[in-house]
Amino acid sequence: MEREDIEETVKVESIKELKDIYETLKENGFPNLIGQRCPVNEDRAPGEECFDIMIELLKNEPASTPCIFSDQMGRGRTTLGMIIACLIKEIQITTELRRMEDIDLVAKDTVDDLIHQKFESALPKCQDDDDPFIKGEFDVIKELLEKIPATKEGKKKIDRVIDICGPPPKGTGLQNLRECVIETKWKYDVATEDKQVAWKHLILSFMERYFYLICFATYAMEYGPGGYQKSFVAWMDEHKDLRVMIEEGKDKLEWYRTVDPQKLEHLKELISAPNYKENLGVLIRTIYDFAFVTYADLPRGPIKNNSMRRLAATTLMDILPTEIAERVNKKMEEDPSSTHDFLTLVGLVSYYGSED
Repeated sequence: MEREDIEETVKVESIKELKDIYETLKENGFPNLIGQRCPVNEDRAPGEECFDIMIELLKNEPASTPCIFSDQMGRGRTTLGMIIACLIKEIQITTELRRMEDIDLVAKDTVDDLIHQKFESALPKCQDDDDPFIKGEFDVIKELLEKIPATKEGKKKIDRVIDICGPPPKGTGLQNLRECVIETKWKYDVATEDKQVAWKHLILSFMERYFYLICFATYAMEYGPGGYQKSFVAWMDEHKDLRVMIEEGKDKLEWYRTVDPQKLEHLKELISAPNYKENLGVLIRTIYDFAFVTYADLPRGPIKNNSMRRLAATTLMDILPTEIAERVNKKMEEDPSSTHDFLTLVGLVSYYGSED
């Protein structure tokens, strides 16, 4: 789901601050409403102290207390708040159930069933669930799991909460804070160079946010049942090498698609042959196969289609002999308004590729 910019012209008759709106709500049917603020930058990992702020706001509230999150701008910070609150409340509920079990108030089997049904049951399956990147198996995340074994359970726990707070069919929210890493990478793959700068910044920020969510889940599972006697900042201080790990490791992605040099050489041989026009059918099919294999990891859809078309066009231009490339480029410069997609380039190569 993408943002859609809608512009409306309205006449401003009065302006209220956000706190005034909350006060109005308290006076009109919601007397127990409490407004709290937590500073979080948009589309970035929250500061470590922000996790502690959320803990202080919620740890003494009953698990049944409803929480409403709004960042007034987009969806990332709202979803982040939902995820943190869901995890805190889950730990509250499971801890209380285990205490009831300890004093023989509720049978262990009953407690196990309740916890499984509410917090551990399988979510609906999606066609891309087996994709390692959809599952968040990035190099820096795998390094984290190897460095601190407890984060394996932390990742498993936070992944389920992330899915529940994400879009259907697994959740009821707007954004999946794990899947958005690779989804944004797909957009980066097909973007122009000037737009790739912005997309890369987002990808690195999303990676860092996901990394910190795993760390927080690991910390919360250890210290939450005891009332969070240690702060998350203090926990990170004890594991300060994790700060270096994510700073140096969040960039470990394949920013440029590697191509098979043998297939590329085969394409050059086809285009360099004297009768290359007769082989255009084979050439087109080979280039398409080349693009399909290169982007085999992407799910079906417009992003994959655009990626393949762009790579096919780029590949065709890269393998053109110098004299043909010069004539094709000259023709494209004469008509810069026309689309220079793959099929257009094939037509130009066929028509202007050789002088009659």
